Amino acid sequence: MSEQSQPYEFGYVYTCYDPKIRDEILRYCEKRFGKGNYFFDSDPGAAKNLVAPHEQSDVNFVVWKMQLALNVHPYTTMLLIAHSNCGAEADAGMVFVDSEVEIAHHKPQLEKAVAFLKTKLPAHIKIEQKYFLKKEQKFAW
Repeated sequence: MSEQSQPYEFGYVYTCYDPKIRDEILRYCEKRFGKGNYFFDSDPGAAKNLVAPHEQSDVNFVVWKMQLALNVHPYTTMLLIAHSNCGAEADAGMVFVDSEVEIAHHKPQLEKAVAFLKTKLPAHIKIEQKYFLKKEQKFAW
């Protein structure tokens, strides 16, 4: 199937606001969705705000932004992105010396965030989990 005949996909990207991951994630989004075909939302810790928030109001605000975006320009796909060496995790006392342990922490956190979002967003929205390696500047999955 050619790129032009693929179904239209508008995205919502929720990731950490760490400036050291932004450029490469934006490049990925431009390639995946096309210029102007996605919302790019970033907060410290991103998915962490949904499953281990500093304050409950953090969860409410994040969900409000996602629902507002859906009303403004309905998106079909959400990318929920966590990354290695996250300062928000370190601030919460989570310091990892081993990348496998860090991945083992983020994977269930992302899965829990996806399960939560499925209760807040319409069922037709596809939610994908991604994990970005900060030092390597690439997605692990």
